[in-house]
Amino acid sequence: MLIDLILQEGFEISAMEMFHLNKATIEEFYDVYKGVLPEYVPLIEHLSSGPCIVLEIRQDNVVPAFRALVGPHDPEIAKYLRPNTIR
Repeated sequence: MLIDLILQEGFEISAMEMFHLNKATIEEFYDVYKGVLPEYVPLIEHLSSGPCIVLEIRQDNVVPAFRALVGPHDPEIAKYLRPNTIR
């Protein structure tokens, strides 16, 4: 399970909540990627298709540490460049 992996990597989950996000909210959040990511529209569709679980995580240097755990944005690239990441 993804949460177990996050905890095993030394992150603390300090908050968790489930949301049902509408397309307008998701589009506002991902606005900087509009016209940049070719998968922008499918991403919006996917995130608005059901509930989202949002985590607040803590660790020293949490942003670079979590980015390293997650891996490159493109899962196909991640498979080759960083195969031990979440993506």
